[in-house]
Amino acid sequence: MTEKELFQLVKKLIPDLKETSIFSHKDGYSDDLKLSVELKCRRRHYDNLLIERSKYESLLRNKRMRYINSTPQGVFSFNLKKIEEPTWWIEEMPATTDFNRYQIVNKEVGYLSIKDAKNITDLLVIPK
Repeated sequence: MTEKELFQLVKKLIPDLKETSIFSHKDGYSDDLKLSVELKCRRRHYDNLLIERSKYESLLRNKRMRYINSTPQGVFSFNLKKIEEPTWWIEEMPATTDFNRYQIVNKEVGYLSIKDAKNITDLLVIPK
């Protein structure tokens, strides 16, 4: 699944969800719910999902927000304000996966356990 496809699925749950700039720390915003949404699509399933510290801290500045990850086993929504902050460390990673820049940079990252997320797969109509 792509982030555009995931956005369209989440939009069925949040009809007024609007896309933000590709350079924003969030992918969408709902005026009705005053809710910021960040989306990530994973090609493989992991019980612990990576988040960059800068993204985490940016999302926490919003009054209401969700960090939503899709994997081949489902779609998981995190309310970062209601779970324990990850342990952070520096890891060498690609600068970006979306803009064809393969430069390696140091990023501060941590993991979120899917046990701390709400599985919203059943709320979405996912095409086969």
